[in-house]
Amino acid sequence: MHLTTHRVFTALVLTVALTALAGCHGSNGDDPQAVAEDLEKAMAPREVSLVSPEVREEQPSVQLVGDIRPFDTVQISSEVGGRVDRVLVEVGDRVRNGSPMVEVDRATFKILLDQADANLAAAAADLALAAKELERKQDLRSDETIPQSDLDRAQSSHDLAAARKAAAAASLALAERNYERSIIRAPSAGAITQRMVAAGQWADVGASLLELAVGNKVKVAARVPAAWAPELAGLDSFTFTIGTSPTIHTAEIYSVQPVVELASRSFEIVGTAVNDGSMKPGMFANVTLTSPTAHNSLWIPATAISTSDLSQVMMVEDGAVAYRKVRIGRRVDGLVEIVDGLEMDERVISDVAGLSRGIPVNVVEAS
Repeated sequence: MHLTTHRVFTALVLTVALTALAGCHGSNGDDPQAVAEDLEKAMAPREVSLVSPEVREEQPSVQLVGDIRPFDTVQISSEVGGRVDRVLVEVGDRVRNGSPMVEVDRATFKILLDQADANLAAAAADLALAAKELERKQDLRSDETIPQSDLDRAQSSHDLAAARKAAAAASLALAERNYERSIIRAPSAGAITQRMVAAGQWADVGASLLELAVGNKVKVAARVPAAWAPELAGLDSFTFTIGTSPTIHTAEIYSVQPVVELASRSFEIVGTAVNDGSMKPGMFANVTLTSPTAHNSLWIPATAISTSDLSQVMMVEDGAVAYRKVRIGRRVDGLVEIVDGLEMDERVISDVAGLSRGIPVNVVEAS
């Protein structure tokens, strides 16, 4: 079939050439021998050289755009209700375990604390007085100076005073606890990722005021094309950079989404990395996934790729140019990776400039 195509093409070229030469030379009375020589030169096969693909053993990799996420987050809320006095942190601040973050109506809770302290002091005085009265009544009763009912009343007054002191002590403990709770502290070390409160705002019990990313680790997430799923078998880590920084970080695989989303035909991979201070949740990450399994890749010169709508290489079949569709990948140092459509033992024309399908060619050298 290729030979027939070549013959048809040659015949067409011959016809066009004869017509053109006749038009150009006929009016000038040129020698027919000169016309024949020009025709022979026009029909001479083009000289081409062939090149074999360069075979490289390497681990396939893919570049992805990911994002930095907090490892775990905690919603910080107030355990007491009141107006917010001060907010001591901003988004992005790192805090230590127990660091103060928000103050809620400290003056009011200090007043309640002082009141509870005074009530305890009064209850203690009442108990001391009741204890002395009970002791005196016991002495009088031992001499039978007073009736038993007086002693019983003294005992009851003493017990009541003791109960009031216990209640006052409990109230003081609660006031101390609320006074301490009026300073909202970090439950663990981490970074502030959201602030939903401002000074002067009323804080209800349980309402979220801040979001804290706990720990010194972050999550790095990226979406992976479904076609890459087989390459991830055995992968336990990946590398990434932040913004324009050249520093390469390593993330340990944390989770891999078990299903491919239909809309994007991709799945999410998440890794964890120690935060060296340069990573803030919400930042973009340049993620590189490298397959743990080595594969052979084929590379040919960029000049061997046809610049048509579809990626093609040109080969020599039956002395003429033939096209072969290929799928290309990376471009590095003047070479192009052939992902599909070419075998390692096949050869292609090294420079396709000015060539088209069916043109007769002579191979002058091969590599």
